[in-house]
Amino acid sequence: MSLAKTALPIADRLEYALGAGKLPPHMLDWGRQLLSHLRKPVQVVIMGLPGSGKSTLVNMLAGEQVIPRKKSIPVIEIAGGPEPRVIFEIEDGSMERRPGTLGEGPIPDGTIRARQELPDSDLKRQNFVEVDLTGNFGYQKSIVNWVVQWADIVLWCTREFDDAEQELWASVPDEIKDRSFLVLTMADQQMMRGTLVDRINALEDLVAEEFLGLYPIATIQAIAARSAGAAADPRLWKSSGGKELLDSVLRQVEIGRAADMDRADMLLSRFAPEIAPMPVAPEPRRKTRVLDDGAKAQNSDRPPSDHLSDALDLLQSRADVLFATLSGESEPDPNAVLARCVETANALMDVLNGADPDNPTVREAQEDAEESAEMMLLFQLEKGEDAAADAVTLLLQLKKELAQRADQ
Repeated sequence: MSLAKTALPIADRLEYALGAGKLPPHMLDWGRQLLSHLRKPVQVVIMGLPGSGKSTLVNMLAGEQVIPRKKSIPVIEIAGGPEPRVIFEIEDGSMERRPGTLGEGPIPDGTIRARQELPDSDLKRQNFVEVDLTGNFGYQKSIVNWVVQWADIVLWCTREFDDAEQELWASVPDEIKDRSFLVLTMADQQMMRGTLVDRINALEDLVAEEFLGLYPIATIQAIAARSAGAAADPRLWKSSGGKELLDSVLRQVEIGRAADMDRADMLLSRFAPEIAPMPVAPEPRRKTRVLDDGAKAQNSDRPPSDHLSDALDLLQSRADVLFATLSGESEPDPNAVLARCVETANALMDVLNGADPDNPTVREAQEDAEESAEMMLLFQLEKGEDAAADAVTLLLQLKKELAQRADQ
């Protein structure tokens, strides 16, 4: 049995498609990027100014005392591995490896990064990376810009999130902000001083624009509740805020992983459908054409104008739904709009592929529909409000051109 007909995980299917030259040149970079995302754990970055409680939060998320109290390493990564091991990256480019954990021995001079590997199955899905924002404002900003190039989820640790921190965060792309959390550490101390509620209220509007959510955490209590083994206190774990934050982070990990798998599956369905996830090839069947939202009819020798009319009706019905969504009282979800546009572009191809390709007008419409479906894939990679607006604009342009062709 050929590899293309063997049951394969989505990442293996995508890797095979890339190696076999199944993807067009303009899709190669996206395909490679998707494959990289599927092969590696989700990168959860815990970032903030010195003394903001990052290490304590990482220990809470990991469920054990991984990072010692006194350390001076700018970047610490907590990752999965077969056994406890630390890899130190020195500023001269050399590497030093030793078994055990960070707290079990001295830190080599000049260490700029440490990778702590632990035999924890949860770390196969996500890594926790602590990044310390040291130095002057310009240097801190350069670190933030570096982090957002590779981070999947960001937890910004802070006691107050003052003006300087807000200015650092302002330059972060919206795509990262949409899956980031503001974490108010040492919430128990602020509560005892009577300042926590006022601080949360003061940040409410800002958080609504800049983060996915705000989480006040009593980190010391959270660590005590989670790392006590059989004696763990679930009520303390919940009341500390730790459970809600960890659940939210893991939910974003799953959402991001599922989205990457959906995009990869969509890419393979478009360009390499023969690399099937099932070992049995489907039985031959007559082609169908989509009328609207799942309604189908048997293909027949209908005139080209009928197919163009069906395609135009499809675009009109989908456009009505999109405009109803965009003009509603609530703010539309860009990802939902993009998904609807992608679905529409694929349905449009199904309609037009039922027509005679020897007809010049039909062939031009088919080529436009195919090009639009590919553009929708790129818009999904870009994400955000601009990509959603571009996708809607593209559908409107398609509708206009189809109407002109149908009148010819």
